[in-house]
Amino acid sequence: MRKFQLIAVIVLMVGFLGSAQAERPRIILYTAYRQVGWGDAVQIGCVDETGGLWTAKGYDSELKWPYGWEKQIAYLQASDALAEAGKLSHDELFALKSLVNAVSAPEGKPSGWMCDAGTESSYALRCDREGSAEAILLGMTGDDFLENTDPNAQALYLKLRLLFPFVRCYADEIDKSWGFQPVPLAAFCGLEGIDWDSVTVSAVYEDCEAGPRELEVTEDEANRVISLMKNGAVTGKENALGVTGGTKVLFFTDRSGKVLGSITLYNGLLVRNDGMYSVQKTPSNSK
Repeated sequence: MRKFQLIAVIVLMVGFLGSAQAERPRIILYTAYRQVGWGDAVQIGCVDETGGLWTAKGYDSELKWPYGWEKQIAYLQASDALAEAGKLSHDELFALKSLVNAVSAPEGKPSGWMCDAGTESSYALRCDREGSAEAILLGMTGDDFLENTDPNAQALYLKLRLLFPFVRCYADEIDKSWGFQPVPLAAFCGLEGIDWDSVTVSAVYEDCEAGPRELEVTEDEANRVISLMKNGAVTGKENALGVTGGTKVLFFTDRSGKVLGSITLYNGLLVRNDGMYSVQKTPSNSK
């Protein structure tokens, strides 16, 4: 009798461990498309907290993709319908998590838009201060429409499009105003109205241990910086990280020696109080 009880306990333990191992790491980001009007299709892509990428696609009648983000989270955590599709690097995951932690909920609610096109929706997932699951809608296209205009949300929405291009999305079919709109670099930094042809450029390297160190700026380097200020544009948010060192601060001084302003760069990214942004030179002025 005792032997039978021991075997039963072992079987239960093995079953418990198997079910525990089946649940993947916590999902922090996902996008999904469902079409049940003129077709029967589901496409899913998600990212877990370790950087693992997971995908699923097939018929809605077979995958049984649930409605409501709470049930969808539970599905993503445990369903064996998802297949591994790669893994983010440490740096990619670090940047991604910073955006998830900083993203804000959208204003308003989804509204009707297309008819029988299916609906794509994208969410960032995190825990609130009480430890409860929280889902932030990043965007929705298709039969329903919503754009989250928070730069963090737009960066995450774009990342999902790049990671999971097979998930049907109608954002490109709306118009050119969808997503982060390029902003002239000078305007983004509050440095409009400056006569850049009369500006002197100086630079300081900020080291978190050794402190600031003045850098030599050659004439060629100064010309490239001024050209960037005249023709560059901020094209999107890359992360919501803050740094205490490893940055280059560029100062702009007029002919009288008055400092007109400055910008801070970290590995080519523009550093702001809310994170870092990508900067590109306007193609038409790239000479």
